[in-house]
Amino acid sequence: MLANAHNSGCIVTESGALHTFVQNSREHRLPPWHNDPVIDPHGEAFYIRDEDAGLYWSPMPGPVSGAGDYEVRHGLGYSHFQHISTDLEQRSTVFVPLDVTCRIVRIELRNLADQPRRLSVFNVNHLVLGAVPKDTAPHLETAWDASAHALVARNPQAGAFAGGTAYAALLSPAEAVYHSSDRARVIGQSRSAANPYALEHSATLDGRTGKSLDCAALQAHITLEPGDVRTLSFVLGETNDAAGLATLLNDLRHPGAVDAALAQVQAFWQDFTAQAQVHTGKPEVDILVNHWLPYQALVCRIWARTAYYQSGGAFGFRDQLQDALNLIRHDAKLTRQQILLNAANQFVEGDVLHWWHPYPDGSSRGIRTRFSDDLLWMPYATAKYIQHTGESSILDEQVRYLSGALLEEGEDERFMVPTESGTQGDLYDHCCRTLDRSLKTGAHGLPLMGTGDWNDGMNRVGREGKGESVWVGMFLYAILGDFIPLCEARRDIARAEKYRAHRAKLFEALNTEGWDGDWYRRAWYDNGAVLGSKTSDECQIDTLAQAWAVLTGTATGERVEQVLSAMDARLIDKDVGIIRLLTPAFDQTPHDPGYIKGYVAGVRENGGQYTHAALWAVMAFAQAGRKDKALELLSMISPIRHAATQQGAERYMTEPYVIAADVYGVEPHNGRGGWTWYTGSAGWMMTAAANSVA
Repeated sequence: MLANAHNSGCIVTESGALHTFVQNSREHRLPPWHNDPVIDPHGEAFYIRDEDAGLYWSPMPGPVSGAGDYEVRHGLGYSHFQHISTDLEQRSTVFVPLDVTCRIVRIELRNLADQPRRLSVFNVNHLVLGAVPKDTAPHLETAWDASAHALVARNPQAGAFAGGTAYAALLSPAEAVYHSSDRARVIGQSRSAANPYALEHSATLDGRTGKSLDCAALQAHITLEPGDVRTLSFVLGETNDAAGLATLLNDLRHPGAVDAALAQVQAFWQDFTAQAQVHTGKPEVDILVNHWLPYQALVCRIWARTAYYQSGGAFGFRDQLQDALNLIRHDAKLTRQQILLNAANQFVEGDVLHWWHPYPDGSSRGIRTRFSDDLLWMPYATAKYIQHTGESSILDEQVRYLSGALLEEGEDERFMVPTESGTQGDLYDHCCRTLDRSLKTGAHGLPLMGTGDWNDGMNRVGREGKGESVWVGMFLYAILGDFIPLCEARRDIARAEKYRAHRAKLFEALNTEGWDGDWYRRAWYDNGAVLGSKTSDECQIDTLAQAWAVLTGTATGERVEQVLSAMDARLIDKDVGIIRLLTPAFDQTPHDPGYIKGYVAGVRENGGQYTHAALWAVMAFAQAGRKDKALELLSMISPIRHAATQQGAERYMTEPYVIAADVYGVEPHNGRGGWTWYTGSAGWMMTAAANSVA
């Protein structure tokens, strides 16, 4: 994953398949996004053709593999491919500059033969300039910009993104450069990127541009003398300043500019990751926490908001707040900005957009829901920010409120385009509105579950408005404890007393109604059936409730050891190397917890490892003073540990250098990872290591 702070980036796979986006990774893709790890289609492809031999291949493993091996290395901010075939050494580096909304592929060629080589290097990009190719292709307009020496494209029907001009250009000198926008003539009818028509039948690209053409193809012709080295850099991007495109590209064409841009990217990540280092004594933990996880959290979660498993593009209210909070040791300003951005997506009634797409004009589009925990992450993150920085003045920041139609009775969620309400309040008021809205309780004195608390998959436990969440009770108990002193510091004494009284009632209810004898219950259905109890037919114990009982101080005295022992005995699976979210999995129960039951038993949230909760379990052991146990567990669930042997790697089947959201816990998938990169557990693993173990 490559990206910058301007919401542009590029996904790179081991085959060299690329996917570039600008402004919004779902709503405004340049080439199409593919979620196919088997075929791994190439919406952006590179080829080298030997003009004398008539052979062609790719400098990357795909879409046309050359003879011999390829070496693929992914680093912080770049991906590098190396290959030698037909006496030609090829080194390709893909990166996204820090301050330009584009991706650059730098291809270095060295002639190892004792005779000159006449070569053409092609870059072929399937254009979308929107979300889905079939919706955008009829509207695309392409042209050759002679002043910028670039093939440009626009989509007048791109809505909020219609002002952008996409461009593909060569940044390096070549003997000749050709172009085409006609994908049918470049790739061919009914052909794939693995056997493009133009490379087999055309000496040069045809120069065709115009309307309803969805390709940006470039061909650079060069001659390499024996021993010569040439570098060709191709750029694909978009700008909202079409008049300034020539200047932008001329700056990138300046000698050494591409190398300098790559060096800036590498220096940025070296500096960023150095801001917070831990030393646990476990290399499989330290190398992740000190290098790859902060990169994963910032580049994928905050900036790109996309990956192979999900091309989201949106901000999740709870999601990016957690990511930004977990990056506070690296950049507290980033945390501050995210808190205020989230506050600006709160309704006057106190609830929030569960997720939203930001648009260039400042508007938002997202869904309004009945989730019970989303809104609470704002006061949680705000209090933690103040504790870390000592900067309580953030509470005085004025932020807008949104307005929108309320959900009707029986309506779980609604996609909407909210409007600005015309009112605003300071962040303190925003936080208090969420807290005040969350004080309602059910029959057991605990908060209502709504259509999901932290576990989205339990979306039908409390959708009728009666089900209760033990975990939300713990979460709210902790937040009120953090916020009461802030209320008192602002002389909001009546509110502080209200929160103190409610907190005391929560503590009582959690430790009477919420206690099952050896561990804490998870929730109650609308019909009064209990979840997370020895009497439950399935989901008898849930990691979430046990971990947060310790983390929030809900569990005291001997109960701390009881819940930790229960987790150790029933949820920690050392044979598979996972910490299960719950057990036994939902399978045959007549109750309907929600879409979680649709997952295979033992997969994802339904009884596999959901890594967020696994890391909270690690933190609970550490907070209870059992740091050796916490470090043992942190090492156990490390992806490096999962893939340390060939057998383990073949079982784990995902990247060993970033954390995965899921690790499955059922045969034949035991120990298989899933949903890598785009997971907030990257940030929580950093926090678990830094605060709980180191």
